[in-house]
Amino acid sequence: MCKEEDMLDFPRRMRDWLFNIMRDLADRQELPSHFLKLQREAETNHTLRWTNAAIWKWCDLDGHPHDRAVSRHELFPIRAPLMALEHCIAPFLDGCDENNDHKITLFEWGKCLQLEQ
Repeated sequence: MCKEEDMLDFPRRMRDWLFNIMRDLADRQELPSHFLKLQREAETNHTLRWTNAAIWKWCDLDGHPHDRAVSRHELFPIRAPLMALEHCIAPFLDGCDENNDHKITLFEWGKCLQLEQ
């Protein structure tokens, strides 16, 4: 069960997690080359740290179809592995879809992660 205080802190934890995953993939040379620039910028410019990681993950999730929106189906790779570890992932992701169209735009993703536009 997701506690209120955990939900309030979830955007920060998610931002940190995304950045750390992006960094680990870069260190293992598993990050696609077109995202390496974002990762390098995030390492040297702390104002871009969370924004670049959020952009990378949103683009990574927007796979099939590549339509500049992340569907519930496309969220599965991020949602499923975290369900047992992170009780707030489902309500967090559900809350990201502000207009309830079953898709998350990059704008909605950034707002959900509490990033400055």
